[in-house]
Amino acid sequence: MNGRIIPVTLSLLDSRERTRLEGIIASNPMVRLLDDDADDMGVLIYEPGPNVEEDMPHIIHALETGQAEDVYLAGHRADSDILIKGMRSGIREFLQYPVDEDDFRAAVMRTAMRGSLDETSAGKGRITTLVGAKGGLGVTTLAVSTAWSLNQAAPGSTILVDLRRPLGEVPYFLDLKYDYHWGDLCDDISRLDATYLKSVVAEHESGLHVLPGPSTHERPDPQALFLILEQLRHVYDHIIVDTAYPDDGTLPKEVEQADHIFIVTHLSLPSLARAARLMDSIRSQDPDSERRLRLIANRVAKNSTIGVDEAADVLGKEISLTVSEDATAALSAINQGAPLAHAYPKSPASRAVARLAKGLAPKKENVKKGLRLPFSGLFRSKAKTKAEADNDHLAGAVS
Repeated sequence: MNGRIIPVTLSLLDSRERTRLEGIIASNPMVRLLDDDADDMGVLIYEPGPNVEEDMPHIIHALETGQAEDVYLAGHRADSDILIKGMRSGIREFLQYPVDEDDFRAAVMRTAMRGSLDETSAGKGRITTLVGAKGGLGVTTLAVSTAWSLNQAAPGSTILVDLRRPLGEVPYFLDLKYDYHWGDLCDDISRLDATYLKSVVAEHESGLHVLPGPSTHERPDPQALFLILEQLRHVYDHIIVDTAYPDDGTLPKEVEQADHIFIVTHLSLPSLARAARLMDSIRSQDPDSERRLRLIANRVAKNSTIGVDEAADVLGKEISLTVSEDATAALSAINQGAPLAHAYPKSPASRAVARLAKGLAPKKENVKKGLRLPFSGLFRSKAKTKAEADNDHLAGAVS
């Protein structure tokens, strides 16, 4: 982090909480309070009220265009509708009344870390997430071989992240010895930078970098995982994620942040049904996911009773890649602790993986636009009496 002072704008209904936050800001050297009529907002702390439907489109636009660096929603409780809308639009923080000074400081720290990552956004790498419609579909084999193949073209440019739960198996597929895992990063996320990240990452003999998972069943905290994945974008050209969809159906960060989402399925009715439900779940939580979703039919046998075209009709989506059944070579590669694409490069499955690696899109560049909108109306709407404020329905969002 760069130690800069972060500007803050308050748009609150509750005068007592406004006074409280003004005091917290005055005592915190990391932040400074802006006037309501400032051109840019810095961090906007906004308490939704009766005009929330009118205000939110302007707030989201300010966040998307850079007029607001970050937005924290504030209130006594979180309204679920605004919560979902805010999360989808990039609002990651909710301050519960009465605002706790430590909670505010932690939110500012996360904003500062995200800002540090954004400073070098021109060279951001791309996240490719592979997730199985159900267990036992060979997703880890595909993820390991895809990462290895990408790394062959530019050693050290690719990292393989093991987020499969309850327990990841990537190290077994690579015969990899390691000392640290992503749990160590989560335990001390405030230290996260490129140097700390690289001290935790393990390196395979091929030059492929790996971020293993811990030997426990928990998933990483969503906010910590967001920061880890964004930091990885600034260190590597390609981030390949091996994961499993959570049982509770919530959209995981490695799917939400992915540039490419590959859902792996078999050509069997149970697997296709699970794949369809998985796609519906992702689409319902992330309307922008459709352009990033791809299907892979893995372990396709020559005598399969369900054809690729028939499966595509069932799923209502084209199958982007077909990987032929090659159980003998796949099992032998696992037992050797070697990527399938390395141990058996002429295998039909390895050739399919090579096509997958070759087809991954190049790195993208982010350009932050400097559009501005007048916000005088937004702040005028907050000039209410305390009695009116007490009757408002409060809402917010969490990370």
